[in-house]
Amino acid sequence: MANEKKLFRETRTYPVVFMIIITIIFIGILATFYQLSFAKVQKYRETQLKKMVMSVFELPTQNIEIDFAKYITIFETEDLMYYESRTDSILLGYCFPISGSGLWGTIHALLAVTPDFKKVMNIEIVDQNETPGLGGRITENWFKNQFKGKTLINNNVLNNFVLIPENETAKDNEINQITGATASSKALVDMIYQDIEKYNLKLRANL
Repeated sequence: MANEKKLFRETRTYPVVFMIIITIIFIGILATFYQLSFAKVQKYRETQLKKMVMSVFELPTQNIEIDFAKYITIFETEDLMYYESRTDSILLGYCFPISGSGLWGTIHALLAVTPDFKKVMNIEIVDQNETPGLGGRITENWFKNQFKGKTLINNNVLNNFVLIPENETAKDNEINQITGATASSKALVDMIYQDIEKYNLKLRANL
């Protein structure tokens, strides 16, 4: 019959409406999962950062919340943020968040220095987007460990590290760069020099 009324599911509009409803449902499910997992993700990131701070001071991380509260104090001002570490009232050193532009994005790291600012204690990479197998190797222990014990300030002058080939023997003011990743190696060295100069000017005079 020509005038017979069609069911809604038989109309051309039905598939469009159906897809809109399904999309809304899935978006709602995803949003719910995101909200439920957000707090856990944030807590995980905070815990990992605390472990990194503890590691640059070579402190235990087994009971991270208890140990962090015991050994680490966070100082924050309007334009400055750093960590101070003490054991039995003895100052171990300071840890500063540093950052700079890598080849493919911002590199974030933690730099720990001795109480007199003269030596590097350790450096840890927090986040980076460098090329895997090349610049991404800045996270490798051999690269990070070579900063340990390096002179940072000599005769009240900041020491600007010089990059040398990976297989050469480095002097106190030299750092072995990663083969094929000069830009990433230089980015980390520049971060140390530029950011520690900022902390040195703003903080060291009051220590």
